Amino acid sequence: MISKFTLGQKATKCALDQLLVRQLSNSLPRAQHVALEHFEQKVETRDDPEWVNAKDYKEIPGPSTFRMLRDQLPGGRLHKTNMQVLETYYRERYGDIFRVNGILGKPDTVFTFNPADFETVYRNETVWPVRLGLESFAHYRLKKRSDVFQGVSGLVTSQGKAWGDIRNKVNPVMMKVQNIRQNLPAVDIIAQEFLERLDSKLDHSSGRLSTDFTEEIKMWAFESVAVIALNTRLGLLTRDKPDANVMKIVDGMNVFFEKAYTYDVSPSFWKYFETAGFKELIKAYDNVTEGTKFYIEQAMEKFKNEQNAEAQSVLEKLYRINKNVAVVMAIDMLMAGLDTTSATVISVLHFLGQNPEKQEELRKELFKLLPDPNMPLTEENTKNMPYLRACIKESLRLKPIANGNFRLSGRDIVLSGYKVPQGVGVYMATMALCNNDTYFERSNEFLPERWVKAAKATCPVSQKHNPFVYLPFGFGPRTCIGKRLAELEMETLLVRLIRNYHVTWEGEKPLEYVNDLILRPTGAMKFKFEKL
Repeated sequence: MISKFTLGQKATKCALDQLLVRQLSNSLPRAQHVALEHFEQKVETRDDPEWVNAKDYKEIPGPSTFRMLRDQLPGGRLHKTNMQVLETYYRERYGDIFRVNGILGKPDTVFTFNPADFETVYRNETVWPVRLGLESFAHYRLKKRSDVFQGVSGLVTSQGKAWGDIRNKVNPVMMKVQNIRQNLPAVDIIAQEFLERLDSKLDHSSGRLSTDFTEEIKMWAFESVAVIALNTRLGLLTRDKPDANVMKIVDGMNVFFEKAYTYDVSPSFWKYFETAGFKELIKAYDNVTEGTKFYIEQAMEKFKNEQNAEAQSVLEKLYRINKNVAVVMAIDMLMAGLDTTSATVISVLHFLGQNPEKQEELRKELFKLLPDPNMPLTEENTKNMPYLRACIKESLRLKPIANGNFRLSGRDIVLSGYKVPQGVGVYMATMALCNNDTYFERSNEFLPERWVKAAKATCPVSQKHNPFVYLPFGFGPRTCIGKRLAELEMETLLVRLIRNYHVTWEGEKPLEYVNDLILRPTGAMKFKFEKL
């Protein structure tokens, strides 16, 4: 039997919880007011029939502020879960569109599972689309280390005209195919070094590795992105002991991925007082910044001494635009390119290891591309690799890096019959739809053919799909700036691996994933590598 004392405790706790919610609601600015600060001007109020006849914004179902806090704070059923669990939990209760009230300085957010809504959001973006995220990073760069960043917070964290100015500067460098593809020889050398290292750690009788494959792939990813971002070889694949500055960066990024979800996605009080965990995150940002600065300053000194008539590398091109922009972009490339590319490569290998017939189909393409496995990869022989690119696309459909895409509504819009005012956050749950038979036939199967136009006649599934459902690199002006770099790195390593090894997944269960800031493979990497 529950005692009166226990009941009294519960009643007191409930009253305190409600008081906390009221205080938060009264003391913090309304979400839309906060969000609208990111827009240059307010769009005129709509009076057209679609808007007039839509249901009121407040009618969008969803958890109360009290319910949401109880769910996500310590002791709640969603505490220390992830975005996928949260969206699934609330979707089951409220349907394909629901609203989460903004608290602790965050905007209200409407979650939608309707592709028509995705299109509406993207079609109504302003010239400077707003995508909030990693506010702790912006705080660090603009407040904590203004001495380093000089008011330039980077593409990930800046908004409005500040974002547009940086994007306009770096687009010609980062989005131009030629600028990225000129790094193919250097990236290919790193891929071949990775294979040599892999071979040295392989028990050829069993095909199993004596080392942690996840860590090996991360070293490859870090070395590959560093040669472009820092114009430097770090020697991670060839040296026994990495440089101290490298370890600073790696350790910092490990803490970043461990803690960023807690402080930038989940409800957090860091804007009002800094906890010990938040201070650890700031220290991690310091490590990444200081470690990266060491290499950037070396590279910039080299640029000054060489005085090339024309910039040769990506970093040098960025440096000639603006030194602070070059520093920020180099750090962002490292932070965005480590776990994302390594996670995707592991996923592709896992699906190919589970589907040997698809792997053989890919190998046929690669044998034509490289009759001799020691041939160099060139811009010419890597132009036509439709099946390899389809394998990467299919892997990103099944296991995308992000659960969904986020925007602040650029103007007053109607989503699934409800009014959504300008400045409200909209979370578009793409992963749930990419793994749904409504949008992709036989969605749980690894079928690269669905992306190959030449396979249309024999393809087992329809190749038609809603273009707003599958957007692994985002959409529009805020498309991922590192898209071409990531594709170059992944394609190069996969060509080398599958051309030289037959890969088998020996796990009794499929690969496991941790879903925090991004979706990342975890657990034992039960791969078998047989040299061809």
